Amino acid sequence: MQFRPIPSDPGASLLVLAHDPAIIEAARVAATRLPGGPPHLVDSGREALRHLFSMGETARQLVCEPSAAGESWPALRATAADPFAAAGVVVVGEGDDAFPGLADDSSLPEALTAALREVAGLRERSPDAGPEDLAIGLARGEITVRYQPVVRIADRRPVLLEGLARWHRRNDPPVGPDHFVPLAERSGQAQALAMAVSAAAFAELSAAPARIGAALSLNLPLAVLLERDVLGWMRRLMRHAGFPLSALTLELTETTPVRDRPALRRALWRLQRAGVPVLIDDMGLEEDRAALLELPFAGIKLDRHLVAAMPWQRRARAEVERLTARAHARRMSVTAEGISDAQLWRAVAAAGVDNAQGYAVSRPLPAAALPAWGMAWRGGLHRQRYPG
Repeated sequence: MQFRPIPSDPGASLLVLAHDPAIIEAARVAATRLPGGPPHLVDSGREALRHLFSMGETARQLVCEPSAAGESWPALRATAADPFAAAGVVVVGEGDDAFPGLADDSSLPEALTAALREVAGLRERSPDAGPEDLAIGLARGEITVRYQPVVRIADRRPVLLEGLARWHRRNDPPVGPDHFVPLAERSGQAQALAMAVSAAAFAELSAAPARIGAALSLNLPLAVLLERDVLGWMRRLMRHAGFPLSALTLELTETTPVRDRPALRRALWRLQRAGVPVLIDDMGLEEDRAALLELPFAGIKLDRHLVAAMPWQRRARAEVERLTARAHARRMSVTAEGISDAQLWRAVAAAGVDNAQGYAVSRPLPAAALPAWGMAWRGGLHRQRYPG
């Protein structure tokens, strides 16, 4: 049985943050020539950030006059210009950030339309990469990390930042993780990828403000998690970056079935004794996956497809309640992935789930945008969505 979520209304696809009437009018004209409906005007950089932090799967673009963004401009630009995001930014105005060809007001609507199309095109994914390309990318330092916050449902406090690998090729469009992560495992480069992601994340989140009071969670495939030296090389990378071991959590990915449970149990005990909790990622209906609840994991993360079906399917709700009860009986935390709206938030809260992760909380963000997200979340972003 497959659980399929019902899509929600994506809303306006073009945001406009500007004070100049000519820019606002040009954006209105450009929107009539592009899919997505009329533009949505925002009054401040903080409001624009709130939209971009939690946007849905539909692409959303931003036309921005930097002077209108104020102090939010650095975080806003880092968020909207992220090449791994579904959003694109077109800067209109003076300075090095301005998109070429947008200074002449007389041709602004045409230039803005072309710029928005070009920015959207820059976000096309290129899956044409093989093992040799990945090896070159690793050597060049092309692997980067984006961070998706996880918040506690009871008090909405951030508890984790899941580090997600991204591959930004030097001369080609980005490659999606659904392609290059399995490629790394098939080609024997899983450890090299894990080390690249860990080094980047430790360096970016070594400063406490970037962690916004949350621990870092990194994904590891089974083969890497079982290595006896996994803690050794992680500790070396942490010492080099000044990242505290106490702020680290690991997640076991679902890519490889567990055939040697005693070996996994020993690895979990080694990590637990060192103070590193390990979560089971993407827990769904598979019985072999559910059997892992008997091992000393610190928590589970519920599969997003199972979670998305909860408002519509009684069986999905029953399965989430059953998995949550089993995990809590073993003193494990439960995180629901794929929380995209208030309805799903309420559904998992009613089932007893501890934490929420998904676009309703935040999309994956560059490290530079995390403090601004933390301020927006503490400042009432969650109360606007979940008044109860």
